[in-house]
Amino acid sequence: MEIADRFVEYIHDLHYRDLPVRVVEAAKKVVLDTLASMIAGTSAPGIDILVSLGRQWGGSPESTAIGFGEKLPAPQAVMINGAAGRARDIDEVHDGAVLHSAVSVVPVCLGVAEWAGAKSGDDFLTAVVAGVEVIVRLGLSLHQSPNVTGISSTWQMGTFGACAAAGKLLGLNKEQMRNALGIAYTQTAGNQQAIIEGTMMVRVQQGLTAKSGLLSAIFAQRGMDGPRAPFQGKFGYFPVYHRNEYDPAKITSGLGKSFEIENCSLKPFPCCKAIHSSISSMLKIKARTGITADELEQVKARVNQAAYNLTCHPVESKRKPSSIPDAQFSLPYTLAVAIRRGDVFIQDYDENAIRNKLFLDTAQKVEPVVDAEIEKRAGRRIGPAILEVRTKDGRIFTEGTDSVKGDPQNPMTFEEVEEKFRKCKAFSARELSDEKLSKAVHLVKHLEKAPDVSLVPELLH
Repeated sequence: MEIADRFVEYIHDLHYRDLPVRVVEAAKKVVLDTLASMIAGTSAPGIDILVSLGRQWGGSPESTAIGFGEKLPAPQAVMINGAAGRARDIDEVHDGAVLHSAVSVVPVCLGVAEWAGAKSGDDFLTAVVAGVEVIVRLGLSLHQSPNVTGISSTWQMGTFGACAAAGKLLGLNKEQMRNALGIAYTQTAGNQQAIIEGTMMVRVQQGLTAKSGLLSAIFAQRGMDGPRAPFQGKFGYFPVYHRNEYDPAKITSGLGKSFEIENCSLKPFPCCKAIHSSISSMLKIKARTGITADELEQVKARVNQAAYNLTCHPVESKRKPSSIPDAQFSLPYTLAVAIRRGDVFIQDYDENAIRNKLFLDTAQKVEPVVDAEIEKRAGRRIGPAILEVRTKDGRIFTEGTDSVKGDPQNPMTFEEVEEKFRKCKAFSARELSDEKLSKAVHLVKHLEKAPDVSLVPELLH
């Protein structure tokens, strides 16, 4: 059976009653986390351009651009919200699949909930779970990491997942859903070049992914047809983009019985997840020893090949990032911030911070290397890191981290996600009152009881 057929059955037949309580609780944390990321991203460079264009182009006031209060045509609002959600690089990641999933799905579901009207919280959560499942299972099937091949699982597979979530919430029948997935394939795009060059298209492509997924579902709902075998056909997704180097069993096995949203990681630091283990190791060393950046002689960071490709190469330029996105994907710069400040957050990725001489001088002392043992045991996933810190007086400290805060093995509580939301609120493009934030948090915490999810974006502008 074509993978699309299995997905159609899964998406159509999934109901809220099928979701275990632990899956519902995981989904609510993911939703709140994504809203926090979107709010923080509203003030990020480039998002203002998208909002300005939306105002200029006009159209039906269907869905809210979160944090701005503008109501725009649903595809336009979804694009802005998706881009904002990725802009600070503090949104959810699935380590095993090596991709971001929720930021392709939650903005779409919010857009549909406003535009199509009267979508209940339980239906919303079901659509979020379905969309994340599609993206993650596709990502898990690949033999090689996207950070090795250069093919973006986040953006390409995100289009299919956004389509699935939109189609579920719009109530597409099986034939419409099958067409929607085929249409989604015709819009699938994205590669890692924007990431390694550090351009704004990292965030903009995320918005385009969400928009494309929504349009795919809308086109199918209106009667357009799409390819019947978008994944495994002669020129389907896996033959064309991945030379059939994937395991289809990882896509279909246990579909509908296990839920990958439980295995999503929520990020405490606003940078590439491949850097988080190194940050954690550095903060542990600093807390344990009390050393300062001025005492450093060298920091050797041992990582896998994918992390090196994405955040350390070429090392000379990564030690002196040329842009904010470049800094978000720079292990040397971020470790310099961690040892200097004892923390890493959004304020460390602005134009002033990335030109801070103290940060840049410290980044010169960071020597990243590919560790053969780490590559052997964790080459496919977002892997662990081992730091070896040598001081000027000859002391050596070593620390490794396999599981950072927010990983499924070390999860955030709902209250910790709420605290992250409050920290992100400080970076909103428009002031968001504590009262509105508290109401939004309460609504998400009890989302399965909400009769109309459109109350959420009303509170966040």
